[in-house]
Amino acid sequence: MDEQIDLIIQRYISEGYFPSAVCHIFSNQGTIYNKAFGNVKIDTLFDVASLSKIVTSTEILMLVNEGKVDLNEKVSAYLPIVNEFETLKKRLSDVTVERLLTHNSGIIDWYPLYAEDGTVFEVMNKVIGQYEKFEGTLYSDLNFMLLGEIIKSVTKLTLEESLEKYIKQPLNIKNICYCPKNNTNIAPTSYGNIIEEDMCKERNIKFNNWRKHGDAFVGEVNDGNAYYFFNGIAGHAGIFADVQTFVDLCKYYMTSDNELIKSSMKEHRTERGLGWQITESYPHGCGHSGFTGTSLWICKERNIAAVIFTNRLYTENETKNLNDFRKEIHSYIYNNLGLIP
Repeated sequence: MDEQIDLIIQRYISEGYFPSAVCHIFSNQGTIYNKAFGNVKIDTLFDVASLSKIVTSTEILMLVNEGKVDLNEKVSAYLPIVNEFETLKKRLSDVTVERLLTHNSGIIDWYPLYAEDGTVFEVMNKVIGQYEKFEGTLYSDLNFMLLGEIIKSVTKLTLEESLEKYIKQPLNIKNICYCPKNNTNIAPTSYGNIIEEDMCKERNIKFNNWRKHGDAFVGEVNDGNAYYFFNGIAGHAGIFADVQTFVDLCKYYMTSDNELIKSSMKEHRTERGLGWQITESYPHGCGHSGFTGTSLWICKERNIAAVIFTNRLYTENETKNLNDFRKEIHSYIYNNLGLIP
């Protein structure tokens, strides 16, 4: 069965979906499969992109368990500064912490905050009002930017400090950080922000400080808002980690007896848990993906999980969507490696 996993990953590499990958499959009892492909090692750090959101949501859930945050409380209770801005006050008046976690805030999906001047709240106040409120589930980076601000406001810590207090120390996780200092074992992420440049052009938004296309990003977060606006440290992106880090984080979710942690992996709103994605890419379980090519998946039903990191953006050719890859490999794992209850 190891050979079949090898063949799936090698086929997608040969078809240009990504140049390198690390795949770790495991259960509560231990490792089932752990292998690196291409020019990376098992302990190579990757820019995990939106897997940072799972770190942020985990910290929020821990704050809920500490009694410092209430899922049903309004955002303004933790960020009273939003009441100083007319648009933010109006648009966030009925938005709770739970609605941020499940991407049901009505806020736009993305905006290059770095193209504007001002604080995060000043810029959000300016741009959110330009778009109609969305009804239902809409995946939005801005939701997790606000959750990051809530963590800072409630804990009086920086996100680097809260990462240490709520993730690294209690879960005994080591190889995770923002803005890594040593880039000797980090997977290259991409050549420039080419996709974001196109997104800005499509919206007729001008920005003149793009990083060069010729040099690969190594140890610099790819996400434009995280890099240009938040100096590499944000609630929605910015984390660098190795695969083992997210294996350990997944095991926390798989083994925890805490009711909130267990509930977070179930559907609270359409295709959304508390931070988690619940879609066909993650058979009979939950997961999350990152724009750079990272993903994790947990299926408690069969006591199986997988963390798969790739650097799909590190290409001079057209970037490919990994949905088919994820569906194929997760389905194989579910059907052949999971423990049937």
